[in-house]
Amino acid sequence: MTENLIHRLIPHQGCVITPTTDGIDIAGSAMNWVMSAGVVPFTCRAPFVFRVVGRTDSTNLRMHWHRGEVIFNWECSVRELRVHDPRTAEQHGIKDKGFITPTDWHEILWEISLGTMRVIVDGEVRFETQGDYAGLESAPSVGPCFGSTISLRECTITT
Repeated sequence: MTENLIHRLIPHQGCVITPTTDGIDIAGSAMNWVMSAGVVPFTCRAPFVFRVVGRTDSTNLRMHWHRGEVIFNWECSVRELRVHDPRTAEQHGIKDKGFITPTDWHEILWEISLGTMRVIVDGEVRFETQGDYAGLESAPSVGPCFGSTISLRECTITT
């Protein structure tokens, strides 16, 4: 069984992690452009799956790894999925694939293999691309931005 890491996440950039009956809440530093996040307490190399069961109260549920980022309910366009490539930081905007209903729980998988990357929400593949992710190493993290609060029931890493 893969360990649920929600109670081992390390607060970063001024975020506050609060235990709740369902899991944890992560609130940002209330400073725009500050990437507050709960950081997994170890580094990962491809291949691995970064999985969260989470929700947002409004906008900006963000997942990070190396130079990469996945943004749901982006503050500039809540329906657009934003994906930043972990190796190159190249940004992709995918129309009508980024919205997750606020206050509802969603299973989000960010699968990173040596040569591909996929983002899956509630069983639906929302983004897939090829890339060279071999040799990258970083600690994954998840958090809010621009005043949102996210809630997590589960956060796992599977290799």
